[in-house]
Amino acid sequence: MNTYYATHYFNFKNIGVYLLASLLGLIIVITIVLCIAKLQMHKKLQDDSLTTRKIRRLNREHQAKELTIIESFFEMVFASTSILIFLSLYYILDERIPAVSVYWEKYQDLLLLLFLCFSVILNGWLDIVLVPLEELDSDQKASIRLVSTFYIILILLYIKFIYNDDNYDSLMMYFITLAVGRFIYFDFTMHDFLSTIHGFVQQLPLLILMGAYSGFICWFGFYSGFLLTSNGVIVSTLLAHLFMICSIYILDKTKVFRLLL
Repeated sequence: MNTYYATHYFNFKNIGVYLLASLLGLIIVITIVLCIAKLQMHKKLQDDSLTTRKIRRLNREHQAKELTIIESFFEMVFASTSILIFLSLYYILDERIPAVSVYWEKYQDLLLLLFLCFSVILNGWLDIVLVPLEELDSDQKASIRLVSTFYIILILLYIKFIYNDDNYDSLMMYFITLAVGRFIYFDFTMHDFLSTIHGFVQQLPLLILMGAYSGFICWFGFYSGFLLTSNGVIVSTLLAHLFMICSIYILDKTKVFRLLL
């Protein structure tokens, strides 16, 4: 079975087709973002009282805003993938490696904590080293990562109710607790609460785009036969997200999307 998976996933034709689909999907997402932003900018420029200096300033601000939105989407992909790696490790250890099941049951809480720490470190490597996201500050990244937590909860709910799989119930409650903990904690103030809510609401359109993009990539993967149901839904979803990261890396290094700004 391992040989079958290796032959299947390391087939360059399969990889090329799936990467192309992922690239096209990402380009469509970026195009949608830029079109909406440019329509908003066009509306602002209809003001006849604008001076040439103000127009130049608006254009600079608009370009920075476009880049910030695109980087925010990239950050959501990175954050979601980092968590999916953590979930996939959980699935593989719990379901696919019976030899370690005794240790897993005994040290499950500690391992979950270690996996979570690993996902945080990986997320930092992705958005600092692999594809530096220079337009986002720490607060913006925190808001995006909070939304990505809800994105993961939606995936787990999908698995539970569509596939009737209850194996992730404990993980679902774990992430729900993490998400709620971002809104309500021991020494929180109303200002902190409202600030978190504001940041979360601002990033909701990204959640919709992320759901549409990942939904298309997963659907195409299963439809084309590249993603295998025998892997488990979580592992297949992770593979789809890894191709999404590859697409982001390619577009970033080729500077293609920056030509459209």
